[in-house]
Amino acid sequence: MMDQPVEVISLTGFDPDGEPVIRRMTDGSLYIVFEFMPPSWGEDAPERFDDFDQQLARAIGVTVDWEDREFFWVKQPAPDTVERVQAFLAKYSR
Repeated sequence: MMDQPVEVISLTGFDPDGEPVIRRMTDGSLYIVFEFMPPSWGEDAPERFDDFDQQLARAIGVTVDWEDREFFWVKQPAPDTVERVQAFLAKYSR
């Protein structure tokens, strides 16, 4: 069971049918939680998301572990990780 987050950051611009959130945990780690993975608009080409953890890690510059279908864990975020996640998801091409 996951601890309760100390902060939940809503994200916009990735999936209008269910936007993701970032959960900041008590230990400083982050969970990026999606409503749908692949996103609702990506169901016709789900293979684009087979390595989404790696795409995300390259974009934000820190290790990302794909914990479960919609849960991505950043154990050791950098000071700008939240902003980099926001930028990556906002411009992710459909």
